[in-house]
Amino acid sequence: MKKEYKIEKDDVKNQIKFLASLKGLTLTDLKEEINKRYKKTDSIQNLSNKLRSGTFRVSEFIEIAEILDYEIILREK
Repeated sequence: MKKEYKIEKDDVKNQIKFLASLKGLTLTDLKEEINKRYKKTDSIQNLSNKLRSGTFRVSEFIEIAEILDYEIILREK
């Protein structure tokens, strides 16, 4: 059975950190993998700020999900 996690708007950073930790990754590891896989040069501080403020793009969230081996599913409430 696949695990599901609901991402809450007010605590995205800690939820992403939790999901990364389940895969044995820190946010730094996650950002390094994003930079490598998607040919980016953003800093960990940039990612951390975006996660804290909730200002990252959907495309960045999709990249994070891909790295962590999750899919994003929208489901009607």
